[in-house]
Amino acid sequence: MSASESSVAPSRAAQPRRDFAQRLLAGALAAALPAAARAAGPAASSSGAAGAAGAGGDAAADTPLPAARELRAEARAAVSRGQPLVLMFSLPGCTYCEQLRRSTYRWLLRDGVPVEQLDMVADYKLGGFDGRPTDGAALAARYGVHLAPTVLFLGADGREIGERLVGAGVPDFYGAFVDRSLAQARKHLQGASAS
Repeated sequence: MSASESSVAPSRAAQPRRDFAQRLLAGALAAALPAAARAAGPAASSSGAAGAAGAGGDAAADTPLPAARELRAEARAAVSRGQPLVLMFSLPGCTYCEQLRRSTYRWLLRDGVPVEQLDMVADYKLGGFDGRPTDGAALAARYGVHLAPTVLFLGADGREIGERLVGAGVPDFYGAFVDRSLAQARKHLQGASAS
């Protein structure tokens, strides 16, 4: 590598910070975009953005993922099949959430990976990992989730066993991040079952 090449090549130490900054920015945009679409009114939501909120706040063409309802039972069922529970924290009308559901998570679901979604709002009721009733906002607070979409890779007890994904990331690379987190989670599960 020449001296001029080394001056433009990113350092390995800077890469994680840059990746984090990109994911943080994508998440912030994902959280802000639905509010901007609602404020712009019906004309903005009919302009072709998939999953954008309409005048009533309903998502126009959401790609369905199974709704998280009883996390303890759902995570145990996933782990019994050697898989983590993949849990997407979303918001109503979140276009980036819809983009990821459509481009990535529906295909994982089709391939047998247990993927579920919950809205990080107080009126989304579900059973927690402790078996007690909780809601989407409380669960998001428990995990320190502030941006939608955020995707967690969880073991039977609700602990994160793969690197979380915050925001929509760069579309060309997002699948690689998912694959990496799934591999981490599966390796963790294999190690736990071997001991």
